[in-house]
Amino acid sequence: MATTNSVYGRYNPFKDPNVENAFWEFEKGLDMILIDRLPSLTARKARRARDLVGDAFRHYFEAKHHEYGSTLVQNRYKTSMQNRVSVGDTARLEVGNTVAVLVNTAPAVFWMLFYFYSNPLALQECRDEVESLISDTNETNGTRRRTVDVTGVKQNCPILISAFQEVLRQRTLGTQVRQVMQDTMLDGRYLLKKDATVIMPSLVMHTDPALWGPDVSEFNHKRFTKGKNAQSSHKPNPKALRIFGGGTTLCPGRHFATTEILATVVMFILRYDLFPLDDSWTPPKTEKTSIAAVVMEPDTDITVRVVPREGTADCEWDFKLTDSAMVFGVAAEDSYD
Repeated sequence: MATTNSVYGRYNPFKDPNVENAFWEFEKGLDMILIDRLPSLTARKARRARDLVGDAFRHYFEAKHHEYGSTLVQNRYKTSMQNRVSVGDTARLEVGNTVAVLVNTAPAVFWMLFYFYSNPLALQECRDEVESLISDTNETNGTRRRTVDVTGVKQNCPILISAFQEVLRQRTLGTQVRQVMQDTMLDGRYLLKKDATVIMPSLVMHTDPALWGPDVSEFNHKRFTKGKNAQSSHKPNPKALRIFGGGTTLCPGRHFATTEILATVVMFILRYDLFPLDDSWTPPKTEKTSIAAVVMEPDTDITVRVVPREGTADCEWDFKLTDSAMVFGVAAEDSYD
């Protein structure tokens, strides 16, 4: 809800539980819609759900509610109108845009929390980094206020950022597609013919011991750290990490997604301890992951006990995001200058 509120504003259609539930029903059945074989039978629920969300967005645009939304949704609507796209079609397109906004951030947060709370050392070292950035003030009424700047987290928490990249290395399954522009010989053995299509599953690259070393299947929260924090015996090639695409084709929302994922995770690790009710952090299967997802979706929930950390319940928390001229590199192609 926080994500859709930030995009769609005070009249966010997802405030209606029926719209929220319909979106996830549509996302779950998207593969059958794309297969397009007797969809009125094989994808009936998903199509009805898609239409319900589309109708909600049509009302949103017709009522000019986008004018209270983010610059993103305002510009998308403006572009559609300039290109004579109908309001109905704009609403239907927005259903697809919402897939990009929601589908991968939720499972990314799930896996970060899973790996952190199942790895006490990683959890503690990331907490130590973030806690060093907390600004404490005392209100006139005696309340202690603790403020965390998420921009500072991205700039000053290399272990946390490394852990974020490592989680996505372990749990992303995107596929990059390229067209061969001219005959190209790779490694003196593989001829790629002009106009052929090359399909590159990131999961293959992310699990290759030649790229990541013998501990490729293990979670190493310091794998991507440098200098004094470096811990991996095998220096990774940053271009082998394809969590947001690669080359000239990168996820345009990668910085937005990274910020909201990190902000959510930081809120959790600073304020709460999580304990699985069955006393075991067992990774759930991901066999039902939607075709629209780039991050593996857990097939089942993990039931946990949430306990406020000592000394965190008697204070007020603020989380903010300040402007910065720094370009935060979440992909090898991002500039660090």
